[in-house]
Amino acid sequence: MSITTHSHRNWSGSARFTPQEILAPTSEDEVTAALARARALGVPLRVIGGGHSFSPLVRTDGVLMTLDGYQGLVSADLSTGLVTLRGGTRLWTIGDLLAPHGLALTVMGDIDRQSISGAIQTGTHGTGAYYTGFAGMVRALRLALADGSIVDTSPTQDPDLFQAARLGLGAVGVILEVTLQAVPAYRLELVEGTEGVDATAASFLADCEIADHHEFFWFPRTGRATVRTMRRRGMEAPRQRPSKLAETMKSEVLGNGVFELMCRSAALLPPLSRPVAEIASRAFASTDTVVDDSPRVYAASRRVRFHESEWAIPAHRFEEAFGALRRRFEDENVRVTFPLEIRRVAADDVWLSTAYERESVYIAAHRYRWEEAAPYLLLVQRALAPFAARPHWGKQHWLGARELRELYPRFEDFRAVREAADPDGVLMTPYLRHLLG
Repeated sequence: MSITTHSHRNWSGSARFTPQEILAPTSEDEVTAALARARALGVPLRVIGGGHSFSPLVRTDGVLMTLDGYQGLVSADLSTGLVTLRGGTRLWTIGDLLAPHGLALTVMGDIDRQSISGAIQTGTHGTGAYYTGFAGMVRALRLALADGSIVDTSPTQDPDLFQAARLGLGAVGVILEVTLQAVPAYRLELVEGTEGVDATAASFLADCEIADHHEFFWFPRTGRATVRTMRRRGMEAPRQRPSKLAETMKSEVLGNGVFELMCRSAALLPPLSRPVAEIASRAFASTDTVVDDSPRVYAASRRVRFHESEWAIPAHRFEEAFGALRRRFEDENVRVTFPLEIRRVAADDVWLSTAYERESVYIAAHRYRWEEAAPYLLLVQRALAPFAARPHWGKQHWLGARELRELYPRFEDFRAVREAADPDGVLMTPYLRHLLG
């Protein structure tokens, strides 16, 4: 197990810290040794995945552990669709790991740089009215607890521990292996275009009912939305993609290079924000149809860095909430260069899931990394608060245990299981104590 120490920052730069040590175990024994070292030093231990959490969820001045050296497929069963992966496995590698077995993940998000453990521990999700987030796909976990013991847990084997640990904020145990429900491999047909935002919002819930995956992006205070609709196809469907030149132009030149320059200009001269949003809302949608293996369609390149806050609201209140947010943007003369992203997911039964026992629509707000993000993101939080909005755990928000207790019916159950699994608080930090009480 390698040991290093240096300052660390997350992807967006919103969390910066210097852990006492950074450990990189490559086996179960080395994971338990890392936990023993943290206990001996009397400092907390936190596990980092891809660093894509915008919140300070893993920030620590104690021991930071990466599972990048503990990746890969443990098993895959085509007859049941159950697949087991090591905790550090990155999402972008899973498609290739499962393809030889004729399997694929049920759904993915539009960023695939995270680790599978990080994705389930923060409630990461994709879009689709009939599909849950990653935590809802979990069928079993192998955990290293804070005392160094290793346990296997599932809905029938220590079910309370399972419920808490499958979205545990990294505070219940270290995920050594995760078993997910996968599905037979499939292709996706993606159609993307620009439509009026009023009509897009009015038909959003209905459109989600008839499409497998449906979402839209809206640059605040413009009249257009970029709408993305994906439908599942069999593996026999012929692949269809734009030319390499066209894809490079859209993704690398426009989507990353030009957009980065536009955002930098607006950060230096804020009055440019509105023109940048207008240009982007017109320029970045493609009218091409794409058909390809699912992992190659879900994810997109995201190299223009940003800060993000995301809120889950009851699906039936979407139009009301979105309208309230739009009015607030007008009243406050909001000027931002990044769009809101709107997605829908199915309800699940995961205790700390933002979609716990309710079909949900997610509204995600972004701010360019060199701009002051807090005032805008806090405005979004306050505008959505009347709609019982639950914050994405891996993204920025300003709620603590008092407010979260009201939003999550099983909050106290989670706290009790977490404290029993880690009575000494080895996996806790001040930020987690703020969240959990």
